[in-house]
Amino acid sequence: MARQFKPVRFFVLMAMLAFIVCGVTAFYTRRAAHGRTSEERAAWFIGEKAGEQAAPAEKLPTAAALNMMAQDYFKRQGSGDKGNWDLAFERGYEEGFKKTHPAQDR
Repeated sequence: MARQFKPVRFFVLMAMLAFIVCGVTAFYTRRAAHGRTSEERAAWFIGEKAGEQAAPAEKLPTAAALNMMAQDYFKRQGSGDKGNWDLAFERGYEEGFKKTHPAQDR
């Protein structure tokens, strides 16, 4: 005995499937914004906290100074690929610095 095709049920199920797929995609895209690996995400968050703790009158450090800061933090608590860690720390520092120093430009 063949079942009858029910278009309303079909389209509701397709809409639910699309909603779930979009939600999963958004979750993983947002999660990867601060790094693909757990070490990169940790470096990003450490850099963000360091940037938020910068003195109010301080300006955003140069790229070389940020790299040196990242290397110092990596020696103290980092693990994983040093190049990716440094890059994630620098991006996190800039993000944290911009949160607490919104009026200052580079």
